[in-house]
Amino acid sequence: MNGESVADIIKGQTDMTGSTIETVFSKVSKTYAVYGTAERVMVHYADDAKLGSEQRLALAPLNPSRGEINGLIDGWRSGSLINSERKKYMARRFDRRTADALTVALQGDQAHAGVLLKAVTTDILDERTSLGRAEYLVVASICAIVMFLVLTWVSTPTGVPSANPAVGDFIAGNQIGLAAGFGCLGALFSIALGIRTRDIRTDLRRRDNFIDAVLRIFIGAISAIILFSFLKSELVALSLGSSKFELGGASTAATHLAILVAFLAGFSERLVGDLLSTAGIAGLAGIGLADAEGTAKQTSKPAAEANEQNPRGRDLADEASDHDRIQNDREAHAHHDQGIDNCVCDIPLTPEEATDDTELPEASGGIARAA
Repeated sequence: MNGESVADIIKGQTDMTGSTIETVFSKVSKTYAVYGTAERVMVHYADDAKLGSEQRLALAPLNPSRGEINGLIDGWRSGSLINSERKKYMARRFDRRTADALTVALQGDQAHAGVLLKAVTTDILDERTSLGRAEYLVVASICAIVMFLVLTWVSTPTGVPSANPAVGDFIAGNQIGLAAGFGCLGALFSIALGIRTRDIRTDLRRRDNFIDAVLRIFIGAISAIILFSFLKSELVALSLGSSKFELGGASTAATHLAILVAFLAGFSERLVGDLLSTAGIAGLAGIGLADAEGTAKQTSKPAAEANEQNPRGRDLADEASDHDRIQNDREAHAHHDQGIDNCVCDIPLTPEEATDDTELPEASGGIARAA
């Protein structure tokens, strides 16, 4: 048996391509057979050449979806070193659903088969995204913990390398390393809270996910350092109600406050960015842009608010002034033309311009008189 007929499709045998048949999902004598190999789900068409050609044409629109499914689960059938058995199980599950869709198509319902294949594709993408999300969280956790341990060690007086004592004393005494370390933990906490809604690619884009996870932790550390420096330099004040907090000093309260500030900077991705934007705007305003902005505000008029009485938001004051200007122009023209009659009946004619009565055309119309 070489797989030339539907009857030859038997588990453990080979098909016409030489692939070993691992599973036979459905089979109708002399009509069709849907089976699975180590690489994909296959279809053996009818023994009758005409019917087989019709079946191929009917399944042709489904081939792109079949190819997408095979591409998404291609590595799962053979399994990898990580979770190989689980991935093989998922591949068999999706192969079963794909085979059911192909059986529906061979029975004449291609539209419903297309919907089933689209659902299979969506579920595979969701599974791939879930795997990518798990890998993202693992990489972010490892990076955050390693950076926290290293930065905490650097922030201690005994942990700073002795190659440059001045730099070591600055880092340890000003708690820069401690702030960066807790900024990493804040970023990790933010990732953990928003992992369900965070835009993460599938595990097929593993490199992009790893880069994004590591960069997010680095951004948390840098944000903590920047916000910590803002507060230490007193460019930004931290207050709660009427109480003002300062990071200076070596007291326990100051240390805990530094930890909270660093953690908050790492947790919020936009906090430090907004502070930097505000500081940049303030700096530009100090070199003269504020005056230009104030002049622009004085010269530009705010747009009229649209309401029930003015649905299009027109500037009624400007329209009223335009109306008054047009009215004044009309009155001025009328005053200028006063006393001037544009009729030519009062202008005397020369003898050459006059027409004799005999040369005038005969009159027509009028009222007929009774005989």
